[in-house]
Amino acid sequence: MEEKFTRKEQEAIVSVLCALSKADFRTRVEEHRALDECMLELGFNDESFQPIPMGQLEGKAYETLKRMSKEKKQVFSGMMTKIARSDGHFGPRERAFVIEILEMCEIPFVHK
Repeated sequence: MEEKFTRKEQEAIVSVLCALSKADFRTRVEEHRALDECMLELGFNDESFQPIPMGQLEGKAYETLKRMSKEKKQVFSGMMTKIARSDGHFGPRERAFVIEILEMCEIPFVHK
């Protein structure tokens, strides 16, 4: 990864990825592993970090995500795809959440 994310961008991304991993109320080992890989890729290592609650993401994270560069948005979109596909089940709640993020934050869909 060549993109360097700011701390605020990292927190917004990690919060969304955490919410996505719990969107279907089934957090599997594979989702935890994929989330850990994404956090490593971001260079984010803060054990005391508390993700923004799902109900507060729109007010606290979406604007940050929307202002990211196209390249950063592509990296983030790929991370969402990785989390969503990690457990082999991309359910309706996960799909709805991903679509919301893509549309509201003007993120391109990256399927790989």
